[in-house]
Amino acid sequence: MVPIKILHITPFFPPNIGGVETHLSDLTSTLSTMGYKNYVLTYSPITTPSTPYKPIEIISPNLIIRRFPWFGFNLFNLLEKYPLINFFYITPYLLIRSIIYLSIHRPKIDVIHSHGLNGAIIGIILKYIFNINRHIVSIYSSYDHVPKSSQYISAILNHTDVVLTQSNRSLKQLNTLGVNKNILHRYRHWIDLNVFKPKKINKLPKTILFIGRMIPQKNALLLAKTAKFFPNYNFEFIGNGPDYKKILLLSKKYRNIKLIGNVDYSKLPYYYQTADIFCLPSKYDEGWGRVIMESIACGLPILATNQGAVPEVVNSTVAVLFSPTLSNLKIHLSNIDPIISLNKNCRSYALKHFSVKNIDLITRFYINT
Repeated sequence: MVPIKILHITPFFPPNIGGVETHLSDLTSTLSTMGYKNYVLTYSPITTPSTPYKPIEIISPNLIIRRFPWFGFNLFNLLEKYPLINFFYITPYLLIRSIIYLSIHRPKIDVIHSHGLNGAIIGIILKYIFNINRHIVSIYSSYDHVPKSSQYISAILNHTDVVLTQSNRSLKQLNTLGVNKNILHRYRHWIDLNVFKPKKINKLPKTILFIGRMIPQKNALLLAKTAKFFPNYNFEFIGNGPDYKKILLLSKKYRNIKLIGNVDYSKLPYYYQTADIFCLPSKYDEGWGRVIMESIACGLPILATNQGAVPEVVNSTVAVLFSPTLSNLKIHLSNIDPIISLNKNCRSYALKHFSVKNIDLITRFYINT
């Protein structure tokens, strides 16, 4: 059988750091081992500063990545509140480079799989210019603040063949915004359960772990502010971003705040395995929350926001959900032992919900049915 050739269009890809980037690495590497040929067109890291990268990376005959140099300076996070400006920052140059790439190299592409709304716009234009058979887009964001009267999201997505999103909440939201329900489908992320697994390493005192971008929306600063009320707990923070300096200042006042910075992905399991609970106090609607899957797979129960898709990722057997305020967080951390006791349910939950079998929810759309 002739392998299906997939062109992935995404502004973000490793070594840029983030949950979406990690998913894309898992997706393309798993597809390549399954026999699909993958071509990735992306940018150099634009939200993870000063990260070395390879402009052309041939992972295997089935996975080739091209990264186009682009400026970062945290502009994407700063411009998220201004969609039109962010569009001009993210989309036109990647579109131009993609057109040039396909004009010169033009492997026979069967499917365009674009990632995110900006990627979808590029994919629509590429499909038209190069007469590609099929265009799939994966959505990773929530659009709660988009007026229902706005039609730009539906105008874009209704020009694709399949729209994949991760939660029932997102499916309903996109349909309300005018996206054709017949092209909307749900899928799930997965993780390597042989890498993320329990390995209890005794560590005192009790440790609350945060992993993620330190941006206001992720609300790591809220967790750091609770440290002064719990001097007998350790609060560990992995990641970087605009709030890093604010947390650094707090860490100089409270020694139980441990700022670890960015950590190589392969070393993350150790931090899950040595913590007692994982806290995700996001004050915006999480599209999914990959770190939640990794935590649970390592036997680490969750204290997380009750917003976005998080209530669909977990249930009360592995997590406690709360409205992300300082007073609520203090209440739950004051009664931490019942949360820790949920660790006994975590591994079986991960095996049931987060296995690589979830990729079938994507690959079924690569064939025109």
